[in-house]
Amino acid sequence: MKAMEPRLTRAVVEWTGWGTAPVPVRDDARVIARFGATAGPALVKAARRLEADYSGCSAEFRTRHPELGIDAVEALAWANAHASEHAHDAA
Repeated sequence: MKAMEPRLTRAVVEWTGWGTAPVPVRDDARVIARFGATAGPALVKAARRLEADYSGCSAEFRTRHPELGIDAVEALAWANAHASEHAHDAA
């Protein structure tokens, strides 16, 4: 089992804007500003991979990604729900 990675959890929350932005932002620059030019880009890449892997089922996602804290899972669920709402609006 993978160990919890608090820095990755914080990066996902920062990247989505969960808790600080009214809508998901998916902002690479926020992550790089917080974690630096060395670690930031890798964390952005990880956040993007995790978002692509999120299928709308938090329980299933948590099973696949035990390294993430609940805040990251909730941030991805929020971003996914917001994207789904706007996809329906555009249709």
